[in-house]
Amino acid sequence: MEATMWPCPNCRIGYMRPRRITYAGYHGDLFIVVPNMPAYICDVCGNRQYDEEALMQLIPLIGPRGESRQAQELGSEPMDRPPGSEWGTHRRPA
Repeated sequence: MEATMWPCPNCRIGYMRPRRITYAGYHGDLFIVVPNMPAYICDVCGNRQYDEEALMQLIPLIGPRGESRQAQELGSEPMDRPPGSEWGTHRRPA
């Protein structure tokens, strides 16, 4: 994770700063929690962007994001994910 900062693309006031936080999000129908994940967080609005290199290391461990294995086997639709559960786009509630 680079120790660089850049203007926040969300609020355009704060700066995205490197931090280590707990990643939590849906992967298919499973809720995954990864402690000590590199991320960048805006010091004003709290916008979060997970480090892309760290996410690329996580994918081989848990598989590609998409339908769960159970949904693939049964031919059913995957469960709905709550808002903000996409890779790298988590934001703190207002």
